[in-house]
Amino acid sequence: MSDELDMSAIENCVCFNLRRVSRIVTQFYDAEARRHALRPTQGSILLALNAQEKWSMAELSDWLGMDRTTLLRNLRPLQRDELAHAEGGGRGGRVELSITAKGRNKVQEFMPAWRSAQNIAVETLGAQRWSAVLSDLETVAIALNK
Repeated sequence: MSDELDMSAIENCVCFNLRRVSRIVTQFYDAEARRHALRPTQGSILLALNAQEKWSMAELSDWLGMDRTTLLRNLRPLQRDELAHAEGGGRGGRVELSITAKGRNKVQEFMPAWRSAQNIAVETLGAQRWSAVLSDLETVAIALNK
C-alpha cells in the first residue's frame, strides 16, 4: 500500500481543505469579534490601519490579499461607524485610508478578545508548529501569486 496521497480525491485537495479550515477558524474568531460589533475581516482591517498611519486602497487590498470590492464592502461599516476614514478617489484617483481615534479605541477594546482567540488557536496547534505552518503558507502565497 502506497503512502502517497491520492491528489485526485477531494479530501486531499489543497484548496478544499484550506477553505474548509478557514471557514471553521473564521467562525471561531467571529464569535469573539461579534461581542465587539465587528466581523473578523473588519478586525483585520482595523488592525492593519492601526499599524500604519495611512494606506492606499491598493496597498491595503494587496497586503490583506483581498480584492478591492471586498475591501470596500468591509470598509463601509467601519466608515459608517466612524472607525475608519477614506480620502480621495473619484475616477482613477488614489484613495487613502486611515484609522480614526474612535477606531483606535475600538482596537483597544477588541484586542483582548482577539488575543484570546489567537491564544486558543495557537495553543491547539502548538506554537512551534504554527510558526512552521505560517512560514509554509507564506511560501505558497508567494509562489502562487507570481
